[in-house]
Amino acid sequence: MMRTVSPAAILLLAAVLAACGGTPAYEVTVTFNETVVQEDITETIEVLVSYDADADVAIQESFPPVARASLETDVPDFCRVVTAEIEPASYVRDVGCDER
Repeated sequence: MMRTVSPAAILLLAAVLAACGGTPAYEVTVTFNETVVQEDITETIEVLVSYDADADVAIQESFPPVARASLETDVPDFCRVVTAEIEPASYVRDVGCDER
């Protein structure tokens, strides 16, 4: 017995496949240390936004602060690249990066 697929199911499948094939999305967390100043935080935000102008970057208002960014980029091996760019700064304690 042959089954037919509804047009709505085909459209839903197409949307899911398109979403899966899009630009990789990442969550980046930067934990600063006690030596951080506002200019350092601004510099870190600029680095993150350089990969995705529409990045959503939030700074936790604690001390030391934490930056959390959600962004999309096609940069190969992005987590290694962004960690190597940000982590050496004297005001950074740790950088975490995960693909969403």
